[in-house]
Amino acid sequence: MSKIRKRIKEIRVPRIPLAKPPTILLMFLMVSISIFILGGGIYDIMLTPINILPTPTQPIFYYPGMTEQTMTESINFVFYLIIGVLGGYITFQSTRFVYRPREARMYLVIGIVMMIFAFIGCETLLAAKGV
Repeated sequence: MSKIRKRIKEIRVPRIPLAKPPTILLMFLMVSISIFILGGGIYDIMLTPINILPTPTQPIFYYPGMTEQTMTESINFVFYLIIGVLGGYITFQSTRFVYRPREARMYLVIGIVMMIFAFIGCETLLAAKGV
């Protein structure tokens, strides 16, 4: 019995080298998937909504209410989400310029302005829907 145990312990399973994907690629993929889901991408794929609601007077780009959306709404919301995420990333990058305060301040202001623009855009989109 002890010989069998020794033989089993001596057996080495070969390791298969797996390439580890870069962290930046994984983060980009996670953020992209999150923006796609939050922007209503699954809804757009499943129901294929119309782009513009036809009316006798003028076309409506935003569906009133929270239960449905047009493709235009989805694209606009994804645009605002991307602007907000980029603003957050630029704000984060401002911390790298410790010894250059002018550049750090510039990056910080640009990032904050982009995030405020995205927030106001999303709120305006919700207000246009009548919520």
